[in-house]
Amino acid sequence: MLYVGVDIHKSNLQVCLLDEQGNRCINTRVENSADAVEAFFRGISLPASVGMEPTHNWGRLYDLLSMMGLEVKVCHPRDAKLIGLAQVKTDRTDAYKLATLLRVGLLPESYVPTQDGRELRCLVRGRAALKGVSTALKNQIHAILKANWIKHPYSDLFGKAGREFLADLMIESGYRDVMETKLEVLDCIDAQVRRLDKQIALRAGEDMRVQIVMTAPGFGCYRAVLVVGEVEDISRFRRAESFVCSIGLNPREDSSGETTRRGRITKEGSSWLRWVFIEAAHQAIKQEGKIRDLYLRVLERRGHNKAIVAAARELAVSVYWMLRRMEPYSPSGRRVVSSEAR
Repeated sequence: MLYVGVDIHKSNLQVCLLDEQGNRCINTRVENSADAVEAFFRGISLPASVGMEPTHNWGRLYDLLSMMGLEVKVCHPRDAKLIGLAQVKTDRTDAYKLATLLRVGLLPESYVPTQDGRELRCLVRGRAALKGVSTALKNQIHAILKANWIKHPYSDLFGKAGREFLADLMIESGYRDVMETKLEVLDCIDAQVRRLDKQIALRAGEDMRVQIVMTAPGFGCYRAVLVVGEVEDISRFRRAESFVCSIGLNPREDSSGETTRRGRITKEGSSWLRWVFIEAAHQAIKQEGKIRDLYLRVLERRGHNKAIVAAARELAVSVYWMLRRMEPYSPSGRRVVSSEAR
């Protein structure tokens, strides 16, 4: 058995091969292209196990090596950072450490989404990126109005009435040109968002999991597809607490002897899931049901910020059981809340 550590970069790979005794056979660079990678790995003897870091371009490499019959493992992103904290950090040492951890069975593995799952993640994250640019442009237009001491009565400045107001606005030509340019870019982005929304709606109609998540308060089509895309296989979480931890909504804990201290949430795991559950919680607390009841109880004692996190955590637990049981949301059902939430 050979153990291969791969340190991935944009244009090349650093590949380190160890034998069963830990002897370093090869530590070399390989061009980051399909032909070069296939040629290199065709030249090594099987069986072989490969460990790699989860960089932005790991997916294609993972698929190629898997099709070639190699066992491929992806290092967990959080634990991969520990390699970067070493005092001596080079591509050669990084690849060697990955191969060594793989050989001794201590490589912390990460869940590997399917090719369809990665495509779905790209779709919803791409839409979120466009909406982020759209929000930034709107804020810049608001800043232009404030710079000119211009006030408006519209709740949505970029609706029909608001756009008519902006079109008739009398300001200096410099401000006018910049604002019109940003409005044109904003219109283009909105058109592309609508294009992606059609694809997301198509995916939602074909996936029963999305339909089930959409029954939870605060979840529309986009948020439900984002949850399904990020989670993919809910059965990989054996308990609701594990799912909550993977989102980073569980509190930090420092226990020693009989003393237990809990602090802020860990914010580890999927930042996308943490964001979507917090956003959904803001909508869920406006509807009657167990999420709102929990929010109001915590609000009275701990304030809004902690109350909304508690609501998001409760909502995450509910979605977990909905997907495990493939059942729609029950607003007045029994609260299945984790020990961390309590």
